[in-house]
Amino acid sequence: MLSDLRKALCIFLGLFLAFTPALPAQQSTPGPAPIPVQIARAHSIFVSNGGGPNYYDIFTGGPDRAYNTFYADLEKTGRYQLVGAPADADLIFEIHAIAPMVGDVGNVAYNPQLILSIIDPRTHAVMWTTTANVRVIGTKKRRDRQFDASVAVLMDKLAEITGQPLTTAQMKDINANTKLPTGVKIFIIASIAAGVALTSYGIYRVTHPPTLQAPTLPSQPGFPASR
Repeated sequence: MLSDLRKALCIFLGLFLAFTPALPAQQSTPGPAPIPVQIARAHSIFVSNGGGPNYYDIFTGGPDRAYNTFYADLEKTGRYQLVGAPADADLIFEIHAIAPMVGDVGNVAYNPQLILSIIDPRTHAVMWTTTANVRVIGTKKRRDRQFDASVAVLMDKLAEITGQPLTTAQMKDINANTKLPTGVKIFIIASIAAGVALTSYGIYRVTHPPTLQAPTLPSQPGFPASR
């Protein structure tokens, strides 16, 4: 029994560490690859609505909120000329939303994300992609604010890609957004713990089967009872 519990504990620790950021390896890493110069030189932009799943109905504006908010924020910067047709643009900024599931059937959580793809309108090649997590906590009004904050993170990442300096607050927001949401972490750890507990119980039942007792037969009339 003790040996089985030790094995289960080792499995749990191994799975837990798999979701814990690893220490930096003591080895050289390659430097950043160059960003396509076309991204920094672009002036005219066509914004494409990549849509999103019905999951985004929990926000005001539904799946189109990403497109509407990103377009408005991009317009406010005054950095680009927003055009109405891809043929008139230097680049296409496609914004779309996803909500991948975390877990399995019966224990499902979602990790909603916004994805910005930068596309060459002539070759249709995807030149760059960046993402932002969307927090989903509290009332609808609060969720809307969290959504807009995620779009702001995308805007900051776009500015960084195009070589614009960022403030300390912007870098802090980007770093905070890239972390796995606490709710998802708790869900993953709880799922792992439940799986380890079930595995431990299964091992115990296999190695310690219940003792079956032979039934006691009632004495038959006319025959002496067994001694």
